[in-house]
Amino acid sequence: MNAIGAISGVSGISGVSGASSVSPISGAGTLNGAGATDGSLSGSQAPGDSFLNSLSDAFGQLNGQLNATDASISNFAAGGGSADLHTVMLQMESASVSLKTAVDVRDKLLEAYSEIMRTQL
Repeated sequence: MNAIGAISGVSGISGVSGASSVSPISGAGTLNGAGATDGSLSGSQAPGDSFLNSLSDAFGQLNGQLNATDASISNFAAGGGSADLHTVMLQMESASVSLKTAVDVRDKLLEAYSEIMRTQL
């Protein structure tokens, strides 16, 4: 995913060691043309386009990660010299966690859509 946002406005956190040394994410002020403070859009981009672009980018990255993991598994199974078991297993676990996260996001989106459709006007 691209950027989540800076948590610079949060105050009142106490008892956490090292919390003062955390700096905001650079470049997180805007995401696909949407302003972080007022939500205004630049250009003629529709409000839902930035969300769809972000979602499309995330699934594209997931697809690339799954393809790279599959190639690594195939290389290891064929006895390729550059792939070792440790690296292949780390890539498999990382791809598994990413896929589970994508499925959870999909489930939440479907749940939200169902809730909106049940809403009476």
